Amino acid sequence: MKDPVTVSEVSHPKCTHACLYPGEDGRRKRKYFTNETDALDFAKKRREELGINGSAFGTINADERAALACWRAFATDHAAPDLLVVIRHYVKEWKTKTGSVTITTALKRYVEHIEAEGASDRHVTSVKSRIGRLVTDHGDKLVAGVDEGTFADWLNGLRGTRADKAGEKLTLTTRDNLKKTCRTFFAYCIGRGWASTNPVPLASKKRTRQHRIAKRKAPAIMLPEDVKKFLHKIEEVAAPILPFWLVKFFAGIRDAEADRMDWKMIDLKSGFIHLPAVITKTGDARKVKIEPTLAKWLTPLAKKSGPIAPATTPRRYWYKKVLRHLRNPKTKGGKSQVFVFPSNAARHSFGTYHLFHFRDPGETAIQLGHKGNPSMLWEHYANSAAEEHAGAFWEIRTSKEKVVSVSKGRRTA
Repeated sequence: MKDPVTVSEVSHPKCTHACLYPGEDGRRKRKYFTNETDALDFAKKRREELGINGSAFGTINADERAALACWRAFATDHAAPDLLVVIRHYVKEWKTKTGSVTITTALKRYVEHIEAEGASDRHVTSVKSRIGRLVTDHGDKLVAGVDEGTFADWLNGLRGTRADKAGEKLTLTTRDNLKKTCRTFFAYCIGRGWASTNPVPLASKKRTRQHRIAKRKAPAIMLPEDVKKFLHKIEEVAAPILPFWLVKFFAGIRDAEADRMDWKMIDLKSGFIHLPAVITKTGDARKVKIEPTLAKWLTPLAKKSGPIAPATTPRRYWYKKVLRHLRNPKTKGGKSQVFVFPSNAARHSFGTYHLFHFRDPGETAIQLGHKGNPSMLWEHYANSAAEEHAGAFWEIRTSKEKVVSVSKGRRTA
């Protein structure tokens, strides 16, 4: 076997000898010395590291010799990569797997990380919900053990859990949101050394026809009659959360923004809601016009200061209570009705009905916080089927308002 470590004299202004040896990356390297003794000592150490002490396999044991023989036999019949490359790849994978953690543990650490980075409560909840579905099915599996096939099978097997979508396949939008969150989660895991590859493929920039249709599909809204039932039931059984839902339905305020709102931000006298940058989704201050319908609802409820709604936990309790009453009303026939409340229906209903009632796309876009750009409005809110109901939406009144009967000339409740 040819000695891979050699010492030779060189023509150099400051050095007399050089040692040529294989480096860690497999490439030949050269080191210069001012005398032969130092060069030979260096060469001896390199040979010891390589297992060569004057004869082939000088310090290689029987198992190592058998492994090398096996590799040579394999490499002869296959277009195999360099042995050093294979060994390094295996060592990396082995270290990753032995140092990996379960998906349950990884999620806990990831949540701690994004909270420390200042993520909003809403974002943290979203991460817990989306990654939590992976934990439910594969929580005990090591992060390094999730490959593209495992992830794809899991995603394709998911079904809707909401009451109005139970058992249905996930929409393209929901799938995309899940993949984005999971890819970011696994990228964090790779950075911690718990995985070597990301099982979530990059989203293709080329969208399918189904993606384009889904993107342009107007969100589900509620008919005025259902909005009226919902708000009147809140008045009856969950009055503390009424202002919260009013600003969402009749001002298009986002859920997280309404959650942070204070009564000081609502100026009924000037007719505007002033949202400071610190509470908006985009980080930009926004001024929202208070339409007459909203003013009539809010006037008897208005306070000088304080949150417009209870904290998240009690607010959700009241909301679920309202839905229970609407979905299971007490009827003479004993039959229960199904009351569907689509996701984000309040803001979507506002955007659609405001657009078709006031016929000013620019103003509607400003109200929604789209910075006056109506393109998003037409793509996501222009549901022509709802146009005929726009007028009725803005005529919704509180159940406590007195109405004048023109035909009989008397006031009725």
